[in-house]
Amino acid sequence: MADNKNTQKRSVTGSYPGAAARIKQSPKNQEPKKPQKEEFDLKKWLAKPKTQAFLKQLRFYGIIVMVSLILTAMIVNVANDVFCFIKPDEVIVVSIAEGDSLSTVSKALKKAGVIEHPLIFSLYCKLKKADGKFKFGSYSLNSALAYDQIISKLKKTPAAASELKLTVPVGATQDDIAQLLMSEVKIPAVDIEDALNKYEYKDFEFVKDLPERRCRLEGYLPAGEYDLYEGESAVSVITKMLTRFEETYLTEQNRALISKSEYSLDKLINIASLIQMECPDSTAYKTCASVIYNRLKSEDGFLKLTSPINYVLAAKKTEFNQNDKKTESDYNTYLYSGLPRGPICTPSVDAFLSALSPEGSDYLYFISDAGKVSFFASEQDHRTALEKASKTAQGTDTIR
Repeated sequence: MADNKNTQKRSVTGSYPGAAARIKQSPKNQEPKKPQKEEFDLKKWLAKPKTQAFLKQLRFYGIIVMVSLILTAMIVNVANDVFCFIKPDEVIVVSIAEGDSLSTVSKALKKAGVIEHPLIFSLYCKLKKADGKFKFGSYSLNSALAYDQIISKLKKTPAAASELKLTVPVGATQDDIAQLLMSEVKIPAVDIEDALNKYEYKDFEFVKDLPERRCRLEGYLPAGEYDLYEGESAVSVITKMLTRFEETYLTEQNRALISKSEYSLDKLINIASLIQMECPDSTAYKTCASVIYNRLKSEDGFLKLTSPINYVLAAKKTEFNQNDKKTESDYNTYLYSGLPRGPICTPSVDAFLSALSPEGSDYLYFISDAGKVSFFASEQDHRTALEKASKTAQGTDTIR
């Protein structure tokens, strides 16, 4: 019996050498394998139909929200213009000529800064049956007026306003003009500063393109006589000056020349302002322009003019010395090559035309002394002439 039991035991465990191993490796004796976590695949997730449908809906509703916000902003802006919820409080003088159409009046109000939407104003006037009922004359309006108040004022004969004359001299700077507005037109300094350097003159494209600088409108406020009214705002006065610039400097012919020039309008005004301040003889403007262009295109590009240095000095000078060459400013053309940062005055129309159409020459130097201008091609000839010139002589490289 014992032999039979041993035989049976061998048959289970010993008869087959790999039996025990197979028993140990049996799946029943192993721990069940944990399922592997599937990695997130963004491309597969986005490719799912439900996800794509969700994203389409999201885009659709996003567009609706964006359009709604834009429309709301537009409605609020128009409503503010019509009913005057929040608008700046300033007096603006607007002139209406006899026979002006509603469209012309609306554009004049927009350009003056009284309204923002001339088309809406025209439609509103027609709705109120005010079309063709305006009186002609000069009106003192406030920019903080609703459309109904503007219409009411324009339907009445304007009260006679005290007239003022503002004379801006040739070569005046923006700072000079600011002083005139304070002293002669009695406009507060803070209003002048805002009008000159902060106010957006949206109807004048050339203002939008101006780079940042301390005197933003330098070069664009023409000399001459302006008809103003007592109480007129700084914005209204500057608008008149910019309008004159547009009408006299940016004629169709001049625009064609500007488009052909390798220089921008601002740089052309810059060059013209240098001609204005350095050359006392208008008949020599074109030759002076050629010297400036020749020096800009020369190897070092240094203009070496004193008027840009004078522009940044608190106390203006008539005589310069070697220390003035070291004046730290991007208007110092002895220290920095190329044009100064911006114009240094509003040039005359003649100086501007000379910058647009310079005379061809090989001159690199000029000296302005006692109203006479002399030109030189060589440095030696220039130096020889400079030795005989007065200490107040201007021109290229005249600091001794």
